Amino acid sequence: FLNDVSRKEQLKWWVNRDNELEEWRKIISQSENIDKNYISFIIASYGRGKTLSLLKIIDEANKHKKIYPIYLNFKSEEKSKPGIDFIFRIFRNIDFKNVVEGKNDDEVREAITAIPAYFEEPKQVLRKIYFGKPFTGLEKHLFKDSEKGIRGKRSDTSRLAQFFLQGERTPTTRELGDLGVIRKIENVDIAKEYLAATLCFLRNLNFKSFLFAVDEFEYLFGGLVSRSHHSIYIALLRSLYDFPIGIRVESSKIVNMVFFIAVSEDGWSRLIEMEKKERSTGGPIVPLLERVDSRTILGVFDTNWTRELIIKRLKYNRMEGKFANKPLIPFTQDFVDLIFKKTGGEQRDIIAMCGAVLDSGLAKRVSVLDKEFAEKAIVEEERRY
Repeated sequence: FLNDVSRKEQLKWWVNRDNELEEWRKIISQSENIDKNYISFIIASYGRGKTLSLLKIIDEANKHKKIYPIYLNFKSEEKSKPGIDFIFRIFRNIDFKNVVEGKNDDEVREAITAIPAYFEEPKQVLRKIYFGKPFTGLEKHLFKDSEKGIRGKRSDTSRLAQFFLQGERTPTTRELGDLGVIRKIENVDIAKEYLAATLCFLRNLNFKSFLFAVDEFEYLFGGLVSRSHHSIYIALLRSLYDFPIGIRVESSKIVNMVFFIAVSEDGWSRLIEMEKKERSTGGPIVPLLERVDSRTILGVFDTNWTRELIIKRLKYNRMEGKFANKPLIPFTQDFVDLIFKKTGGEQRDIIAMCGAVLDSGLAKRVSVLDKEFAEKAIVEEERRY
């Protein structure tokens, strides 16, 4: 809930990137109507709105009833289980209650039953998540109402199944028996089986696409993940794009996968350098980049977008944590020109500089923010640091 509220608040800072947004909308719409997976990279320096762009994409996807979007972040990706952790992270961001909203128990059961028999273990886990064995006797009094099972019943196996699928619990042999499975999720191939079954489940619930907004992709190359493991993640992304190749299911029985991947310019440069090396030695990066459907570079703002962002910042009441209907202090065009000149249209710098000038203006109760006042306020701010 807190994440949803936070993302909605961040979207209030959106300033139209019309061309980019139109391209993203096109991919989102196509994914709902064409049986095809997509990979789209969003490339930008820090502070130019990569995360905000991903949140905007999720907001656009939410307008389509047959698309289920989630937000993923590579920044905190663990390095102990390369590849598997990324799939676990997908499961951790699925709201299993939300995906069946509006469905009755019989419809959910049928959606699970219709998953191909090959995925019997994943089917068992999904059954336990939604229809796990309820607590009995004294156990009923040991758990709070917030720990109810997915379908509204208190359930130990329901929570165990969800923790197992999300990689947050390694079951004992007895617990595996309770879940109705034999294998632990301990390699990428098994994890992909569970993901494929989930894609079938979503399709049976009448979804057409599963959209992944992947942030901080450059952390894959930043030391958190060892160099020897880079190829595992790259190969995994390529194999997911190629679904259903490599799995025993027809494309018509799974949802499409749409990857919007945000990466810094430095991270993208490293990826390109690795691609050049692999062209002579072989590796997974070349085939991955050959599958990329679009690449969007987020540049700096022009004067018009700078003005729009200035208006946004001057409307924001930091003390109350909300936006007013109009700027808290009026401003002049030479103020806009100064901010644009000093920041070069960098979004993060525009917000920070306007915030400093606005705070000074409110403290001194000026009637208008102009170039002269802003220059003095900026100098004062620089002296403070």
